[in-house]
Amino acid sequence: MNCSSSLGSDCNMRKPASLSHLVIAFHAMVFLALSVGTLPADELTLGWSSIDLTPDQPVAMRGKILSEGVLDPIYATALAIESGRGENSERIVLVSCDLLWIPDGNRYEANLRDRVRDLVHHACPEIPHANIILMATHTHVAPSVKADESYAELAAKRISSAVVQAWQRREPGGIGFGLGHAALSHNRIVTHRDGSSRMVGSFQQGKTSDDKFSHIEGFEDHAVQLLFTVNKTGDLTGLLINTPCPAQVQRGNLISADFWHETRNELRRRLGDDLFILPQVSAAGDLATSVMVETKGEKRMQMLSFPDIEDTRALRRRQIATRIADCVCDILPVVRDQTDFSPTIACTKQILRWPLGFPTPDPSAGDVAIELNAIRLGDVAMVTNPFELYCDYGVRIKGRSPAIQTFVVELAGSGSYLPTARAVEGGGYGAISRTCRVGPAAGDAIVDASLKMLDELWKKQRSSE
Repeated sequence: MNCSSSLGSDCNMRKPASLSHLVIAFHAMVFLALSVGTLPADELTLGWSSIDLTPDQPVAMRGKILSEGVLDPIYATALAIESGRGENSERIVLVSCDLLWIPDGNRYEANLRDRVRDLVHHACPEIPHANIILMATHTHVAPSVKADESYAELAAKRISSAVVQAWQRREPGGIGFGLGHAALSHNRIVTHRDGSSRMVGSFQQGKTSDDKFSHIEGFEDHAVQLLFTVNKTGDLTGLLINTPCPAQVQRGNLISADFWHETRNELRRRLGDDLFILPQVSAAGDLATSVMVETKGEKRMQMLSFPDIEDTRALRRRQIATRIADCVCDILPVVRDQTDFSPTIACTKQILRWPLGFPTPDPSAGDVAIELNAIRLGDVAMVTNPFELYCDYGVRIKGRSPAIQTFVVELAGSGSYLPTARAVEGGGYGAISRTCRVGPAAGDAIVDASLKMLDELWKKQRSSE
């Protein structure tokens, strides 16, 4: 079945090109002996696409302000994955958007997620509607999809076009993965000696310089999870980068992708102009790009490292981008010969109906439909949730996952903060009723449901061997 191309007729797509000039090439000699006509039944095909989501006129932004220009462009990047052929194939499309979140009809009336799925289903019904998974980078200087209906429809059509084009571009390929670490974000909750907590950057004005400061409330996860894709000749085609660092350095009324703009530029400078890059935010509800201690020393190192930059936020963006690029380039040479051209691909979904109410469920307040996705990509697991999920929940999932590496993905919807019981007790900004729709019991349920889905995916493979 062919997909309609009408969605993308007026959209600015990144076009595929030769990657022979990449610094790092990945070769899989066994696969080279296979022709497209003799591919095995479990062949893996991959397709990439990226589309510009930057508005060409003023739009509503976070905080009900109106944009006054563009600092740098914002994008949606799609990775289409198919394993096998025909009716028995597994088909998934992952889409990362430079947006604050992905409205899903729960927190707000707007529903970008389902609008994209509906548009794609109309244009290309062979893509399973439920297997199109959107996620946001959480840039705080993106258009407000919930507040600007005109932009929301524009974004939905462009994202849908990217999905269809990624699907149409599928070619035989392989995946590999690796793990590194970089200090990109920090726990932003300051706890005082009396046990109360304050979030940095909120109306609570948490400060480590306060004489009441006792400690930082929670854990910090500095993992940089990498999934890379190659074509049939082993050339690098794309990177999926998962890290618990929301894109929230930039402020103001100029549209921006935040540090992912510099990250894309730096990685393409090092690895090739035609490289696709798909960012994911891991569990980071209580983490931010704020430097919590040794701020003067950090600022000095930024200025010495990037003497051509004067703006404080631009310095921090460049620093984060450089650390991500350094980490990626440390990982790639180590795992370059571990490419898998026929990995096990599987996915499952659960809609968790959960009563609203904070900090404990209130059955009289109604409920919310929490969409959870679990994906197996060879030895890599991926689980998504719609919240700004506190880091502890992500660490619990990683610690108990059956996979070698587990990519936890937050903001695959428009959920609120989801704090831990410890955070609720402290009363920091992300753990109060004005910022939360559900409490820690929902976080526990998400952890349990995510792990159960992953266990089922792994058991299914073991039972078939």
